[in-house]
Parts: sequence; structure tokens; C-alpha cells
Amino acid sequence: MLFKNEKTRPLLAIFCALGWSLAYPFIKLGYAELQIDSADLGSKILFAGIRFFAAGLLVLAFSAVQKRKLTVTRKEVPWLTLFALVNTALHYLFSYIGLSYIPSSRSTILDSMNVFFLIILSGLFLEDDTFSIKKIAGCLLGFCGILTISITPGGGLFSGISFLGDGMILLNACCAAGGGILTRFISKKMDMMAATGYGMSAGGLLLVLVGLSVGVRQPWNLSLWGVTILFVLILISAVCFGIYNMLLANHPISKVAIYNSLIPVFGVMFSSILLKEAFAWRYILAAGLTAAGIYVVNRK
Repeated sequence: MLFKNEKTRPLLAIFCALGWSLAYPFIKLGYAELQIDSADLGSKILFAGIRFFAAGLLVLAFSAVQKRKLTVTRKEVPWLTLFALVNTALHYLFSYIGLSYIPSSRSTILDSMNVFFLIILSGLFLEDDTFSIKKIAGCLLGFCGILTISITPGGGLFSGISFLGDGMILLNACCAAGGGILTRFISKKMDMMAATGYGMSAGGLLLVLVGLSVGVRQPWNLSLWGVTILFVLILISAVCFGIYNMLLANHPISKVAIYNSLIPVFGVMFSSILLKEAFAWRYILAAGLTAAGIYVVNRK
């Protein structure tokens, strides 16, 4: 099977990292094209909700074509509800808020901390990913990467850090890690591809309702390019989450999460090209520290 094969695992994991790093600048491009103001919280949540609700439906449609089991038992409903809340609703609520307050390249690197959070949680809850000294050392290297991106020329070590910016992205990373652990437990109870579709669509619907309740400040400037950007984000979510959750369900989490160290590298590159953001040396150093930390955690 494709998702169980150790030879295809690196290629699939790298593909997911590439897709997710591309999503960050595309979200900001979508904000700009639809004329969603940084202070328009309702619009940002609604934008996220539409993206994941549609992506979840695409995953369910793909599961139906593959004739996967789509029925859900009463015992599985609480698990799916928790999965939708943590892995989609709260995860991307924090992400979309934080992305409005800090550069895309910086948020990409901060978000990569979900790798270390996931390694810590997997060591606590999963038998095939025991915790060790080298994993602690790897996590410390990762936190050094977080400090590195906070250094600005002529500024203090924590210059520019804010709860609405950096804090939201770190909370997003915590939810991503929690969702990864939930993936392993849910995969033992039902088909993981179907669970991904249900979780994303339910979480997306919740975000839509929250966004509408908060209120949209001004109508969106709908255009062909804006709709195209949203469609690209929907495809990224559907494809990457479908593949990644299947990998987590079939392999030790640390052996899959290691490839997320590529997200900061790809993210900085895409942000520099698409958003014309400054390419600072500290982003390269931070990405190197993050990658080194993951290598230390997983080296034999």
C-alpha cells in the first residue's frame, strides 16, 4: 500500500511540507486580493472555514470513490468531534489570526515547532516513540531556532514579539501536535482518510459559523484571482492533510514529522518570491537550527 511503504514515505512527507509552506504566502495573497483587512477577524475566520469545509468534502468524495468505509458509529462521534475541534477549528483559528500580525516567513518557522511538540507528546503517549535525552537535545535546538528569528538588527532579543502574532502561531503549533496524536488513536477506530474528511468539514463548518457570528466588516472583493487562490488553498488542505494523516497512522510519528523541518526552508523561499518579503540571514540560521534539532531527535 502506498501509505505504508517506507520507500514512498519520504517523498510523500516532503510533498506535504512543500504544500504547507506554499499555503502561508497564498493566505496573505488571498487577504490582499479579497481586501480582507488585518483587523477584520470575522472575515479571516470565515475565509479559513470555507477553505477547510470544502477541503473536507473533497477528501470525503475521494474516500467514496475509493469505496472506503464512511459510516460513523456512536462511539466514534466524540473522537471525531475532538479531532475537528483541535486539528482544524482551533488549529487554524490561531493560525489565521497570527498570520495577520507577523511576516509569512517568520510564521512558517514558528509553526515548525509543532514537530517538537509532537515528538514530546508521542514520547508520552505512544509506545513506538519513546522519549530520550537526544530528543530533549533536539527540542532545545528547536527552541534556539525560535529565539533566532526574534533577533532584529539594532533591536532586542525579543523585539517585535506579540501574543496576537507569535503567540497565536505557537498555539496553532500545539493544536497541530495534539491533532497528530489524535490521528494515531482515531486510525485504530475507523478509516483515517474518512476521519480526515469528516474532521476537516466539521471543523471548517464551525469556523464558518464563528466567522459569521463575529461579523464581516466589509464585503469581499470577489475576483477570478481571489477565487483561484482560495481554490488552491482548498486543494493544498485536502491533499496534504489526507496524505499526512495516513502517514501518521501507518508509521512512527517521529519518522514522519522529521520532514516538516523543510517547511521553514520552503516557506522563506516562497514568501521571498511571492510576497517580496526580506530574506534575512536569521531565517536561514533558524531553519538550520530547527532541521538540526529534528536530525538529533531521529538519528540512529
